[in-house]
Amino acid sequence: MSTSSLFDRGARVVATMSAALFATAIFLLGWLRAEHVTDDRGSDSSEKAFMVILAIALGGAVSAAAVAFVASKTALFK
Repeated sequence: MSTSSLFDRGARVVATMSAALFATAIFLLGWLRAEHVTDDRGSDSSEKAFMVILAIALGGAVSAAAVAFVASKTALFK
């Protein structure tokens, strides 16, 4: 093995270790940040139920409007 290949290998090891250390630091900072969540929207079950009911109602309204639109356009061809 030549001296330059040892230096190249050492540089790759240092770069890999630096990337791993950076990724670990980012992961730990994100984990620590999640421990102190101040805004917890949507965890209330009544709020979730309201959103489900609202979604069903909107879906029904859009479906009814689409059916009425198609019926009015197909009536033109009769």
